[in-house]
Amino acid sequence: SALPSVVAAIMRASHIVTALATFCLTRLIDHLATPPAGRHDAQSRHLAEARVSASAAASVKTPCPVPTPCPAPTPCPVPTPCPVSNGGSPPPSVLSTVRGQVRAAREKPANGWKTLPEAEKRAYIEQNYGTVSTPAYARPARRREGWFAVIGFPVGINEANRQRRALLRELWYPEYPNLAHESGSVRAEFIIGLLTYQGEGHDDSLVEQLHEEQMAHGDLALVNAREATKDPYRGDPKCTGEKILAWFQQVVVLHRTTRFFLKADWDTWIHTTRLEHTLRTLLATRQGPLYFGNTLWCSYSLRNFQPCGYGFGPLQAAGAKKVECPLLPGGGDAVGPYPYAAGLFWGMSYDLVKWIAGSRLVYDFWHNASARFEPPYWVKGEDSAFGFFAHIAPFPELTPLHWGWDIVHDGWEFRDDAERGLCTSSVSAKSLVVHSMHSRMDFELVRAQFRERCNATCEQTALPFAVDGLRDLCGRNGNIPKAYAKCANAGHKAIDGPPNDVRVPASRPRRTCNNKVREKNVPFIASREEGGTIECVAEQAKSIFA
Repeated sequence: SALPSVVAAIMRASHIVTALATFCLTRLIDHLATPPAGRHDAQSRHLAEARVSASAAASVKTPCPVPTPCPAPTPCPVPTPCPVSNGGSPPPSVLSTVRGQVRAAREKPANGWKTLPEAEKRAYIEQNYGTVSTPAYARPARRREGWFAVIGFPVGINEANRQRRALLRELWYPEYPNLAHESGSVRAEFIIGLLTYQGEGHDDSLVEQLHEEQMAHGDLALVNAREATKDPYRGDPKCTGEKILAWFQQVVVLHRTTRFFLKADWDTWIHTTRLEHTLRTLLATRQGPLYFGNTLWCSYSLRNFQPCGYGFGPLQAAGAKKVECPLLPGGGDAVGPYPYAAGLFWGMSYDLVKWIAGSRLVYDFWHNASARFEPPYWVKGEDSAFGFFAHIAPFPELTPLHWGWDIVHDGWEFRDDAERGLCTSSVSAKSLVVHSMHSRMDFELVRAQFRERCNATCEQTALPFAVDGLRDLCGRNGNIPKAYAKCANAGHKAIDGPPNDVRVPASRPRRTCNNKVREKNVPFIASREEGGTIECVAEQAKSIFA
């Protein structure tokens, strides 16, 4: 008979606990949603509400049925518990309800998030979520300073090229203390296009190999360009102009503080200690753009994207231009003659590389030349093309500095008798760059010869340029200014007649396009002639030359 009383007492206690829990959690909501200035009033109000709720809950008395006596010997049934006051169903979870109210209070600022001033947005975040600290960003480890010079080798993607990269890392990298080391000042990169020469992505096995090689050595310059194009006359891939230009566009950002960028063939050995000493001694403090190597001369047909009229000097090239260039379909208006640095090894200063990488004229040349498939695109003359870019650049007195064929040369042992000539020499105390090695033993021979013939004193001896600038070149022969129009920028009399060899090609006209009918909405982008809303205005059309 005491069971109903116990149940009723338990129910009254549960109502009191529920009321207190409701008060506490409701107080938490107001604490999160009420500004500090109004919290004191809210506390008083909630305290009063809690007292009323607790008192009401304590006074609730749920009636219990009186047990009915049962005749013996029949056993009495178990008394039925008192029903709860809400009609028999347990009350909903107070905790989940309050959590929903807290979320609603946080997610819905009174005045609307978009309309709040920035100061109020910050105050709202701090009031509801606390002060959020931002951890300090830990920059990854990097070099303390940039490289003095970066050497790029345009290399291929076949096994022979992979083995050549491995050979240079093994023999050449450790030979000079300034090369390829984290504490060094000269970096080497192997330039590889991410596309085949037909503009397709490489297969999975090659992608995996390049990934592993880059992870192991970190010296691949992977550029958004096609691999070397194939010269139909020579058969094997030769022209790497696209890759070099893409490399320029990359390095002006990645190596922003580098002073010089150098291009070298994959069969070249460079004495980098002596190279750095010479560049620091002779060129590092010079103002303005610089271009250097061993110079040859030619003209360039823009309509054919081919050089023509080669020569060892301006007078020889001027004569060859008259004979050879008109043989090309569009060679009658070829630009030149002009000097360019031979492809085995040449260098440019950062400012010239940056101009070439960002020039609209060069961009147009690149895309026009590379869009040709029949006959194949840009198959000849990447080195002469970069000489042409330097020729038309807005630097009036820029001309390549010529070192000399006893300083930068082909190796004597690696050429047949019929191939030996002005460009071929044995390694000596004047050598800086040796070219034309084909095998491991060729590279080992050159390394041994440099060790024997260039001691510590030799390494610290600068190698002067045989032709040191425009004024030096144009003053050597009175006929040179008649062939090379840039001599007029060095104080010489201009060429008689129009100086057609310094004409700068016009960039292709661009079109500026805008939506001219804003109230009309069509589900595609097209010109008005095609039923769309876009109107384009073209720049004034120009001839091939500005």
